[in-house]
Amino acid sequence: MKFKHIALMLLSSVISGCGSRQGAGDAASTGFTVEGDLVTIEESSPVAQRISIDVVRPEELGSGFTATASVSPRPDSYAEVGVPFGGRVTRSLVRLGDRVRRGQVLYEMSSADYMEAVREYVENNNKASVAVSNLNRKKALHESGIVSERELEEAVSEASDANAALELSRGVLSIFGTNPSSVRVGQPLRVVSPISGTVVRNDLVIGQILSDDDEAPLAVADLSNVWVKANVREGLVSSIGKGEEAEIESSGHPALKGKVCYIGEMLDDKTRTVPVVVECPNPDRILKPGMFVSARFPKNLDNALAVPTTAVFQGTDSKFVYVRQNGLTFKKVPVEVQSLGEGRMLVTSGLEGGENIIADGGIYLSQ
Repeated sequence: MKFKHIALMLLSSVISGCGSRQGAGDAASTGFTVEGDLVTIEESSPVAQRISIDVVRPEELGSGFTATASVSPRPDSYAEVGVPFGGRVTRSLVRLGDRVRRGQVLYEMSSADYMEAVREYVENNNKASVAVSNLNRKKALHESGIVSERELEEAVSEASDANAALELSRGVLSIFGTNPSSVRVGQPLRVVSPISGTVVRNDLVIGQILSDDDEAPLAVADLSNVWVKANVREGLVSSIGKGEEAEIESSGHPALKGKVCYIGEMLDDKTRTVPVVVECPNPDRILKPGMFVSARFPKNLDNALAVPTTAVFQGTDSKFVYVRQNGLTFKKVPVEVQSLGEGRMLVTSGLEGGENIIADGGIYLSQ
């Protein structure tokens, strides 16, 4: 019974403590009260002396705006070098980080499919040569009246069929990236690079068996120019033009200048942003694929709404600012913003201009 009594006393104290925390928002303890999205500050509260209120006015911004972005290779400057048919890796000719040129052999494979394709090509090449020689001979004989018209037509048909089979064999070899004029029966499949660049992935293992379903074991990329994909708020896209300059900023490095090469046609209904692609020279390979950076678009904005960074807070679902309703009563109003740098943020939705907001000191309302 004694232990039961002690347990009841502890439970009572916990419940009492919880009750005091629930009342932390009362004006008596904090100097302000919270009812839903409304916050009312007592005039005698120290918080009232610590906040500053400013009017949000439309203005012209000459410094542009910044959007979050990510780096990726240009689609025409990145290649995953796999195989169209199965085989065994017999030789690797490159290492990770090597510079390679287009057409350079990267690795060799022993492939039954490739050997069969070479055999068919050599066979069809010989047949085509014989058919063409036979056609030329019968043409000469036809002109002399020795060969009939029917025999000549048959020779023409045979040569046409043989050339068609040869072209098909050439097409099969082209899938392997092989030059038909240099093939030899029994030689290994030589996998070449389709582009010039740097080997950025190399998972080759001598002796491993690759199939056409496997992920490409090797990748080549030319990162001297990259794409920077920025997500721009819908209210700002109209201020960007194709071919205009943008600055790409990454941590610890000088800004790089690129040009807008694509503006998306569709809006992401979840983020309310439009993709904007900036093509950026990357001579020192500072920008790495997958890296997060900032894209600054130095475009003048008319009738823009800017607020201090100290006025914006992160709520459960979105960012918000405190907008004055009357006296010292403020409402949490959701906003969408983008960084302008230097302690300011551009409001792209949520405010219309003319609102009185808490520009500084709003942090005390969350305590």
